[in-house]
Amino acid sequence: MSSSLLRAGDIPFYLRKISEISRQIKSQLTTTLCRREGVTLHSARSTAGGHALRAVIRNKKEEIEKGEQEIHTKTQTEFDVNLYTKKTFLELLISLSGGAKGYSNIELREEVMTIIIAGTDTSAVALGFTLMLLAKYPDVQERVHKELYDVFGTSYRPLVKEDLPKLQYLERVIKESLRLFPPVPFIIRKILEEIELPSGRILPAGCGVAISIWGVHRDPAHWGPDAEHFDPDRFSPERFLLEHPCSYMPFSSGPRNCLGYRYAMMSLKTVLATLLRRCRVLGEPERGPVPHIDVKIDIMMKATNGYKISIAKRQ
Repeated sequence: MSSSLLRAGDIPFYLRKISEISRQIKSQLTTTLCRREGVTLHSARSTAGGHALRAVIRNKKEEIEKGEQEIHTKTQTEFDVNLYTKKTFLELLISLSGGAKGYSNIELREEVMTIIIAGTDTSAVALGFTLMLLAKYPDVQERVHKELYDVFGTSYRPLVKEDLPKLQYLERVIKESLRLFPPVPFIIRKILEEIELPSGRILPAGCGVAISIWGVHRDPAHWGPDAEHFDPDRFSPERFLLEHPCSYMPFSSGPRNCLGYRYAMMSLKTVLATLLRRCRVLGEPERGPVPHIDVKIDIMMKATNGYKISIAKRQ
């Protein structure tokens, strides 16, 4: 027994509500910089989208509990059929947390919200920017294809995890895309202890600080005079010698960095390798080393005019 996380009819409605929440948070955050009043954000639990998700979670828990109470056949008793049944992310959360005694509905909702917003949208944005850059720089794309040919040859066998470490140039392309166009362009941290910056400025304990990942990634002090250039080879072992570890942090840094960093890199490499083995990404070539892509902030950073590329099958 396997079912989708949300009913087909609920998906567009739910995603629209998530988009509305993101726009509201963006508006509140930017407005806060210009005023002193407190910020009030309406969470998913107070929206129609939150109600839809709560209903899905409640129904799924009831469905699982009912299934556990049913009389098992002899085969089901001798063999745990659940081990051979495909489960959705929500079903796994419920069962692995302890079923009825595990996560509460609120905890389940927060985990599902995290995987939907932080675990999928960020990867989709990173994929979009990387494909646009490959379309703008055909020579880079051909180097990626050559590497894929060296690993896979002319076969179309499925990619396996042992292939991923071999795709080193593709990884450099992804990392350079994340440097220039990080899906999360800034992070906010609370100062626990008073800190004096090298400039002599004091950050008092208890205040909040917005850290611009976009700015750090394009700072010539860390990346040299060509910081604005698209150059995947800057991540080659002989060149990637950063003096400060926080000069590159597309997934944040420290104890609260992104837990899904490795998973994100694996998924991006898998999707790009699968696509580029068979297809060529086309777009308007960039005339110089600096890619010109207009961006906007909607909690995550996205291309203002969308990700306009064409895909052609390789001959």
